[in-house]
Amino acid sequence: MPAEDRKDHLHQNEQTRNTNGDEIDIFQLVSIIWKRKKIVLAVTILGTLLSLVISLVAKPVFRSSAKIIPLEEGGRGVIPLAQFSGLLGLGDLGGMFKSKAGIIKAVLLSRELTKRVIENSGIKKYLYIEYWDEDTNSFRKDISEHKIPSLDFVAERFLKDNLAVNDDKKTGTIEIAVIFPYSPTLPYIIVNQYLRELEIMLNEKAYTLAKKNRIFLEERLELARKSLEKAEEDFRKFQEQYNVIEIGKQMEEGVKLYAQFVGLISQKEVELEVLKKITSPENPQVISLEYEIKELRKKLKELDEGQRTQKVSGYVVHRDKRLIIPLENIPDVGLEYLRRRRELEVQTEVYKVLLTSLEKAKIDEAKEDVAFQVIDYPYVPDKRYKPKRKLMVVVGFASSFMLGLFLVFLLEAIESRRLNKI
Repeated sequence: MPAEDRKDHLHQNEQTRNTNGDEIDIFQLVSIIWKRKKIVLAVTILGTLLSLVISLVAKPVFRSSAKIIPLEEGGRGVIPLAQFSGLLGLGDLGGMFKSKAGIIKAVLLSRELTKRVIENSGIKKYLYIEYWDEDTNSFRKDISEHKIPSLDFVAERFLKDNLAVNDDKKTGTIEIAVIFPYSPTLPYIIVNQYLRELEIMLNEKAYTLAKKNRIFLEERLELARKSLEKAEEDFRKFQEQYNVIEIGKQMEEGVKLYAQFVGLISQKEVELEVLKKITSPENPQVISLEYEIKELRKKLKELDEGQRTQKVSGYVVHRDKRLIIPLENIPDVGLEYLRRRRELEVQTEVYKVLLTSLEKAKIDEAKEDVAFQVIDYPYVPDKRYKPKRKLMVVVGFASSFMLGLFLVFLLEAIESRRLNKI
């Protein structure tokens, strides 16, 4: 640089430092920029073109979303199971979640739900694009399984990069938004799949006390039904084995019949004694009475000890076909009858109580059920969500222009320090 130019440059720098103390001389800054305008222009053009190329090359990303709102119940109820608290062993399950919106949001952000969406929406090949074989529509055979990321890892990455769940505290709505490349229909499909899987998962899982109680009661009711059927079958077999229908009446009938036999035998014995006194033992009437008395005593013994010869075990078949309990069996049969009848009544009562509790549980579950209503359904976007080319070009232009200015002032500062040392 000529000596005169150096002097002028130093003079300009001195003026810049001395003008109004610490104030910046705008005209001096403009003159510096103008002097190196080619650098500013080159950096600006280069940066703008670079941002334009990046915006054109960048993979287009599309966005689709849906809005849902939890369905709130009119009131909350608790299943009255105090009488079965010891049997059921249910603890305090309340307060697990503060609100239905919190439950829905927690489920939406769970890996389990995301894994179901990935498996059932057809996007697995896009998430495993480096490991996927389009011809076989499965993982490539030349890649070992341990090198392929797990579905849990892919789900975590999807939750972080592609899914957004936002809840509005004022309105109570929840927005499910999916950002995904390749095709505008893919985020639409994914959001729809999220809605379907969310409804299925909420129905499958028990997230409320009422639902947990209802599920538990259904299990207990099934056990009670089986116990009741067993008690009914045992009672039926007992009745068939001992021909017990109504033990009270049958016991009364047995005692009456026994008394009738005793009375009739006594009557026949008196008649026989009278005949023996007035006739010979070979008299047909005497022989007939002796035979009748013998048969009556045989029947009396059967009634007292039980029928030994007939298939009706332990019972005497009366002429009118009624079944009479033998006197010797009355204590044991009566006690066994009472035990089996008591078991049948207990199981019946348990079944009734559980059935009533189950109906109440279903009502409470309907009140507390975690459900939602879709307000805005997803749609196929007609424009890409990213990249925003105009914004990228504008930002690139502004950034490169500022970078050009920075380079100009940096070069000016370096040159000024070098000249000051001379």
